[in-house]
Amino acid sequence: MAVGVPGSHALVVAAVDGLVTLQSGLGSVVHWFFEELDEIDHRVDVLGTSNWSMYAISPYLSPESADYSEAVHATVERACRSRRGGLIWIDGPDSSSLSGIWSHSDPGRWRDMSKSLAGAIRELSTQHDRVTVLVHGLMFLGVRAFLEDCSNVQIVYVAHSLGHAFADSIESRRKTWEHEAFENMARHPQDRFGYIGPYFRDMLVEQYGCQPRQLAPFVNAIPARSFQVPEQAPEVQESALSSWGIPSHKRIIFSWGRCNAQKGFDALVPAFASFLDHVDVPEDWHLVLLMPQELASEKYVELIDAAIADLPESSVTAIRTFDDLLPRVLLRHPSLEVAVFASRYEGAPLSVLEALRFGNRNLRIAWHDIPSIAQFVDALPHSFPFPSLEPQGIAESLLAASDRHSYTAASSLPHASHNDNVAYGLEAILGWWLD
Repeated sequence: MAVGVPGSHALVVAAVDGLVTLQSGLGSVVHWFFEELDEIDHRVDVLGTSNWSMYAISPYLSPESADYSEAVHATVERACRSRRGGLIWIDGPDSSSLSGIWSHSDPGRWRDMSKSLAGAIRELSTQHDRVTVLVHGLMFLGVRAFLEDCSNVQIVYVAHSLGHAFADSIESRRKTWEHEAFENMARHPQDRFGYIGPYFRDMLVEQYGCQPRQLAPFVNAIPARSFQVPEQAPEVQESALSSWGIPSHKRIIFSWGRCNAQKGFDALVPAFASFLDHVDVPEDWHLVLLMPQELASEKYVELIDAAIADLPESSVTAIRTFDDLLPRVLLRHPSLEVAVFASRYEGAPLSVLEALRFGNRNLRIAWHDIPSIAQFVDALPHSFPFPSLEPQGIAESLLAASDRHSYTAASSLPHASHNDNVAYGLEAILGWWLD
């Protein structure tokens, strides 16, 4: 562990993904923080006037793991070392894979991971006057229970998911864990709950009883540099799509996200089959699914595979490993006509923000009409909502979006600045804490 500087402030990011791996939306948000840290700290006045160190805390993952990324690790380590800190390993439940560390549904393992994180934070609290910890991930939410006596520690839980919004298989366990942890944090006036969008801000107040003073804005946005792709000659771009097995001469429908019931692929694939039955020239259309399966359950993968097997082989390309380059290329490509978001529940989905910021001007958006997606696309003239995840309803939305005369092409849309949003959140949590 890097030695702290007496009389200084420690800023800490604790996360399961994004520090030495990059396999999820949460991981992307975490990693962007370190990629953009030079620009972010220039925007935060209080950091410019304080003596501070940067740390990252991650459960140990073997460098031999297929999920480990040397490049991600190096970026985080470099950012911390340049600010008198470093990356700290803690004990985790399984060092062989990110899926093992993730502890999908076991509150006992969540508690163990929170306790392990607390040990590292406690040590930092003896080396620094004040310690602020940005906590990402449900499994670390219970950390305050093990730091009740540490008045110089500020816990900021950035809620990427919430039990009252995510109706998944661990909903009841998640809610119990959340309410217990939130009550612990509420006893410490310096602790904060970070919201990633207005939908979660309202839910934290209405469903969790948070007071406005306890909330801090860490609103999702996409950093421009994360999508920097060199200008490519058309033949180079075509070659890139071909390497993924995507036929660029067809009219493309695209959906992307973790291979998980949350993302609704099990509803979308049958809906696309119905869509093909109703379009004039089904051979013109092609579905591209980017579904990273590193954190997927075997049963859900089998369900999706069975649904895909019912489609004409030439009508679908399923990509099953994480690939952050594919959306960068495909969103800009003129063959992409429709982006589909069939999520059952979301907070502030990054894929929607990616489509809004980087999609070609003729891109249409078909989407499940839920508040977390509506907050971004409800008023757009090129969007086509479907009221439920019944395949027929999704197919009807796709059919409406497929009509090139049924929408108004997108103009240049205003977009949030990732670096400004993060800086605004840091100012909110640090301003009074460091005074």
